[in-house]
Amino acid sequence: MRRKRTSARMLARIVVGLVLTAVGSGLIVATAGPAVATWSATNCTGSAYPINIWKRWQAQAFALEANKEGYEWGGGCYRLNDRDDTPNAPDSGGEGNDCSGFVFRVWALKADGTPGFKYWEMRYNIHGPYTTASYYYPRAEWQFRRIEKSYVATAFMDAFVYRSGDSGHIGLIYSEGTGGGDYIIHAKSDADGTTITYETYRSSSAFRGVARRGWTRNCYPRLCP
Repeated sequence: MRRKRTSARMLARIVVGLVLTAVGSGLIVATAGPAVATWSATNCTGSAYPINIWKRWQAQAFALEANKEGYEWGGGCYRLNDRDDTPNAPDSGGEGNDCSGFVFRVWALKADGTPGFKYWEMRYNIHGPYTTASYYYPRAEWQFRRIEKSYVATAFMDAFVYRSGDSGHIGLIYSEGTGGGDYIIHAKSDADGTTITYETYRSSSAFRGVARRGWTRNCYPRLCP
């Protein structure tokens, strides 16, 4: 019995040696294991569908759901658990929108640029076709336009946008302030996530005002004056 165990061990060593030799010489190509799923691939399970009505107060309440959640450059979705699930993890399939994607979602814009509304659930992975450059230089056919930055000209859920070279930022007016400042809700950064902060974008010459076209009026469905 002892001689048989020794022979078995020697045979196993020979087989392992042959396999390692074959891999090293290229006769056998080692393949990678299955890729690890990103956070967004696992968690972004929501839906999107057209809607007929989208009022400013509805957009405001919708935006507030994302407060204290994450940020992700180029896309993402939200889990809505009052924390950033992937903090300080840039461009890695993590939680949240970036700033321009967040505005696209909250404004319920349609990806084809046509009038109307589309509801993108917070768990739906979407960025939309627009960047900060798009909001800074809006085309006539798009469903948003430039506006003046005075308190008379703006309303909550309008936005302030900045663009310089390849960098930029856009944030939504959550509530208007005084003296050139406002409470802004925005997908701010990997470090800050999506949050509400008091900003002086209104008084900064680097920022422009931009507003969505076609909001459903708050008086609807009653007869509006």
